Amino acid sequence: MKRLLLLIAMTVTCFAYAQAQREVSGRITDSRDGSPVQDANVRVKENNTGTSTDKDGRFRLQVPANGTLVFSRIGFIEQEVKVTDAVVNIVLQFADASLREVVVTGYTVQSRREATASVGKVSGAEVKMQPIASFDQLLQGKTPGILIQSQSGQPGASASNITIRGKGSVLASTQPLFIVDGVQITGADFQSINPADIESYNILKDAVATSQYGSRGANGVIVVTTRRGANAKTKINYDFQYGIGRLPENKLRLMTSAEKINFEMNYDHPYGMNFFGWTAAEADSLSKVNGNWEEVMFRKANTQQHVLSVTGGNDKTRFFVSGSVFDQEGTVIATALKRYTGRLNIDHTVNNLKIGLSSFVGSSKLSNTNENDQFIGSPLNAIRWANPYVTPYLPDGSFNEFDMILQGQPNALKELLLNPTTNNQLKAIAVASLEYKFPFAKGLTAKTNWGADYTDDDNTRYINKTTYLGSQQVGANGSFTHGNVKTVRYTGTTSLSYGKQFGDHNFRISVFNEYIKARATTFGYTGYGLTGVFGNGGDITPGTTSNGFIPTVADGRTETSLLSYFAIGDYSYKNKYFINASVRRDGSSKLAQDNKWVTYGGVGIGWQIISENFLKNVKWLSQLKLKASYGSAGNQNVGQSYEAKELFNSATYNGQGGLVLANFKKPGLTWEVRTTANVGLEYGLFKDRVTGSVEVYSAVTKGLYLNRQISGTSGANSILTNLGKLRNNGIEVAINADVIKTKNFNWQIGFNHTFNKSTVLALDGTNENINGLGINRVGERLNSIFLVRYAGVDPATGNALYYKADGKTTTDIYDPNDKVIVGTFDPSNFGAFNTLVSYKGIELSAQFTYMYGHKIYNNDRMNVENPAYVISNISADLLTEWQNPGDITNIPSPFSDFQAGTTHFVEDGKFLRLRNVTLSYDIPAATLSKIKLSSFRFFIQGQNLHTWSKFQGYDPEVSTGTLGGSQYPLLKTITFGVNIGL
Repeated sequence: MKRLLLLIAMTVTCFAYAQAQREVSGRITDSRDGSPVQDANVRVKENNTGTSTDKDGRFRLQVPANGTLVFSRIGFIEQEVKVTDAVVNIVLQFADASLREVVVTGYTVQSRREATASVGKVSGAEVKMQPIASFDQLLQGKTPGILIQSQSGQPGASASNITIRGKGSVLASTQPLFIVDGVQITGADFQSINPADIESYNILKDAVATSQYGSRGANGVIVVTTRRGANAKTKINYDFQYGIGRLPENKLRLMTSAEKINFEMNYDHPYGMNFFGWTAAEADSLSKVNGNWEEVMFRKANTQQHVLSVTGGNDKTRFFVSGSVFDQEGTVIATALKRYTGRLNIDHTVNNLKIGLSSFVGSSKLSNTNENDQFIGSPLNAIRWANPYVTPYLPDGSFNEFDMILQGQPNALKELLLNPTTNNQLKAIAVASLEYKFPFAKGLTAKTNWGADYTDDDNTRYINKTTYLGSQQVGANGSFTHGNVKTVRYTGTTSLSYGKQFGDHNFRISVFNEYIKARATTFGYTGYGLTGVFGNGGDITPGTTSNGFIPTVADGRTETSLLSYFAIGDYSYKNKYFINASVRRDGSSKLAQDNKWVTYGGVGIGWQIISENFLKNVKWLSQLKLKASYGSAGNQNVGQSYEAKELFNSATYNGQGGLVLANFKKPGLTWEVRTTANVGLEYGLFKDRVTGSVEVYSAVTKGLYLNRQISGTSGANSILTNLGKLRNNGIEVAINADVIKTKNFNWQIGFNHTFNKSTVLALDGTNENINGLGINRVGERLNSIFLVRYAGVDPATGNALYYKADGKTTTDIYDPNDKVIVGTFDPSNFGAFNTLVSYKGIELSAQFTYMYGHKIYNNDRMNVENPAYVISNISADLLTEWQNPGDITNIPSPFSDFQAGTTHFVEDGKFLRLRNVTLSYDIPAATLSKIKLSSFRFFIQGQNLHTWSKFQGYDPEVSTGTLGGSQYPLLKTITFGVNIGL
């Protein structure tokens, strides 16, 4: 009987529950055009269960009787509906663009409508599919004002040249400040961070934004925010990529074996004809040999990446967890990067208290090689210098070393393979935050944020005793170098903010205190006299005073700190007139006692013209905002941690220990200060189907760091001082358009362009500063090129001709006094345009980037056209060199006085690059529901597929700078991938 009653009770309970629960389905559409809204959140308000809409905007879930559904999606206004029917169809209202998008400065968050600062924003979703290890390179061409030049295609290489609105310094770093979840990081850390973890990038460009960072903000700031959990059903995502990369085409044409043998045998030059003494039979045999240097030193490079992430939460706790493996081969053999990362971000709310945790750990191993113009072990130099009839290996498989002696160079393949360089990095970041909203004082909030950034860099270099480089070490028997740098940076930020609205007025003011302390410890040694048994430090032979193998050991420790007090205020009237202001006072341990403290500030005003009554009937205009700002920020990124102090190094003389002056005391040394004025206009047309902006800026850097020449009797030739002045003027333009937007077919286009001109206004009491091929002269462009102009070849004598300084007279005598400014190394114009076409589940996108307005000095060309290097391989252009009177050519006689410092080797640096093409397909929602998946995307992607350029080399982008040549080029890459959501 009891069992029967229990069964009846359970049946009644289940029936009651079934009556209390009901299945509700429906569809969500866009208020603008009725198209389905994918990935909208549908949540039951009473119990926080939920789901998301499929590609057709449809959803289905269980809802309690009389329950309430909450519908939300980024870019739309949240909507609540009381459930009365089994079918609920919702039309979500599209939110105004200026309300949808927020601007993150790192310390504050505000809607773009209210922001008066110049801030570019890039969503992590836009770039996360790209197979790039260093996240900074993902920002190329994404927003105006930021110039990113990849200086190397090596695995894990970051873009070593990043500038925001031009270079603001000559000697100090011009790199922007990078902030990740409130903690500062540097370019050396990028290889260990997973780009798939990043939610957004905010690029702060003008003073009202950068002044919030005071003495660190002069070069601009890039604020990186990582992904966090959501009040939604738990989602699991898996991303996989596999790519194949290869070298781009080398447009510097060198001689083939047949051409080089013909040149040696039949062309006259200072070494004489047939300087190697080949017999006719030997010459014929060698002309048919193909050394295949590029084939043996380079390869098709494989890259694969796995990313697994889990996100979800409820109204109390939200979480994001991810892990990744990135494995990238370099196209140069023996180069590679392997990286493992893990991240845990948690947010928890208890009444008025919000607790946040961001934690990350990354481990990477990088194997790299020499670049630029160091021949030993540099494969890019090897394929340039090696005679085409010399093979890397002998017939028995051993390294060909005898033949390499003929061209005065060692076997670069052997140098590369037997002298490995590795970097092992361990990176960890942890940030904890507490935010409390006072219940008894509405609008009053206290927050504290504390973070630690730890980096352990471990570097080794093994130089084999059998290599040429090994013979150049102390004791001529190889060496092993091991170096370690441990860096810890602590950042603590505490704030109190208050906001209130009264009538048409709205304001918020926040006061902050911030303390940053960084400590670095270094240790390293180099041991000599290797045994060659272990291939590591175990090969080091104990040193004695007689064998010269005494190891060298060094260690050190540095500390720097920064203490700051600052305030940020925002005010609006009628939600159409806005004022943003900030002021910050910094004290730095790096500077002299009397100059430790300095104050920076900025103010911006904004006017939402679209909200005025005189525009209310202009239906085609959906957004119009005018803004202006003015302020200052500083730069202290120069020299060492104790640059202002008098420092000594230990030394010995005649066996006696002592001290030598290593750094002069600089009591007047202070910050560089960059003052920026900015005016901008933002607009939207046809319900924001077309949006864009135009901004004009002028930035002046005062107190420019320069080395002032002093008497050599003082123990040095120069001393660092605050002398000089520099100005950057520029214009930024951006436009984006939804050309076609229908239910199934969409076409979007975008374009951005930046013009920047850097002008030297003052130097260290002189009018100019010459440095190698470049010059900085008052009134001229920064980093100008200073050379004698090449005028061709005299047909009668074969001598090279040069223009005199007047630009009209020519002479065959090279005179350094005839040098003039012939351009600049820095691009004045750069930008990008992109397009995206989608039809149902198929999507095709492309991005092009470009630069122009600068020159490149082609150092590779200079070397291979130098007749003094004829024993190595040389340019095929020398086949047209002057040989006899009357010859018309641009290549002088090999007996002419060769000069490198002329415009003959200067080339136009402009290029247009097809940066990225992606074709993807999303499986339809109806199919996904059958296999219990929320999303499934296939894609194929091409990176750097083609570059239009006249530059004679591999890559005009990595060659931008003082000397172009022998850099590791950006690879052409094809990547296949899938994104799966559960």
